[in-house]
Amino acid sequence: MSEKVALLIETSNAYARGLLRGIHAYIKENTHWSVFMGEFSRGECHPEWLNDWKGDGIIARIENPQMAKIIQKANLPTIDVSSGRFIPSIPWVETDDKAIAKLAFEHLRSCGFKNFAFCGVPYNWSYWRQHHFSEILKEKNYNLFEYHFSEKNAGVKWNTQLDLLSEWLKQLPKPIGIFAPYDNLGRQIIEICQLTGIYVPEEVAIIGVDNDELICDLCKPRLSSIQTDPYRIGYLSAELLNQIMTGKTLSSTEIRVKPIQVIQRKSTDIKAIHDPIISEALHYIHENALKGTLTIDEIIKNIPTSRRVFEARFKKAIGRTPFEEILRLKINRIKELLIETDMSLLEISERAGIEHQSYMGYIFKKEIGISPSIYRKQRR
Repeated sequence: MSEKVALLIETSNAYARGLLRGIHAYIKENTHWSVFMGEFSRGECHPEWLNDWKGDGIIARIENPQMAKIIQKANLPTIDVSSGRFIPSIPWVETDDKAIAKLAFEHLRSCGFKNFAFCGVPYNWSYWRQHHFSEILKEKNYNLFEYHFSEKNAGVKWNTQLDLLSEWLKQLPKPIGIFAPYDNLGRQIIEICQLTGIYVPEEVAIIGVDNDELICDLCKPRLSSIQTDPYRIGYLSAELLNQIMTGKTLSSTEIRVKPIQVIQRKSTDIKAIHDPIISEALHYIHENALKGTLTIDEIIKNIPTSRRVFEARFKKAIGRTPFEEILRLKINRIKELLIETDMSLLEISERAGIEHQSYMGYIFKKEIGISPSIYRKQRR
């Protein structure tokens, strides 16, 4: 007879769905559980059906005291996959926030930033990521600029909170790299920068956490993010629960799962530039490189310097000539469209601002070493 297991995990975000995929993989490979799930959003108190439910185990995101009380009353083997720690005595599987903070710092530092900021929210995982980020910066002798959406201003209107965040962003030294502890906050920071005329990534570069592809891709520019491993967290939580339900002794009751990697997108696709003229020129290039043939004369028409001096300052600042930067942006866009869409080569050429498909094929093969068609086949 198969065990009955309740999964108290929402399905409304990519991270939680990753947990469910990992749990499902463990069940498929190792056991024959009967799974029970409700329909709810994150942090919602779960239905009273759990009190009368005749099951064998629970895997839950325990996000508030009410949820904790229901689970304790059920008195069943339980694995917690939330950072809330409302029942410290039960086994727990979560992200390795120290490793996440380390990846965020290393990525922003590799982009050349010497100024760093953290924008957080009132949850344990945010506090932990901020703490570890701060410790790393202290060790490396960098200053940290911080902003927190605190519980004290939870009742403040959302527009007012965004106004406060906007003022903080305006006052930050530029250029600066900002670590947002989850992707949706990173997206909001990008939107505020757009509204306040702050260039992303030339003045403010932003990295989020979880690599929720839909959220990251809906940003303009697209959001770089740290890819966590909820699949493994889900898999390990199911493994632990199975050990408890079959009477085995747990080797560990607290597991931290390391992130996988940084997924770089345009929000950090920059080398930190301390020359305001070059920063503005680079922003112009990023905004217009895919619209057609972009010339140096167009770039410098409002810049009070000669072409020769501009090109020398540009090469010194980012390590590439303006032409090489334009070409890099076009090639990157071609790669994205080849992998992520079924567009024809002619359509891709037009989207990359290249007049002739044959010329697109020529420059792509020259830079990448293979034709666009072969590149698409290999990557897909």
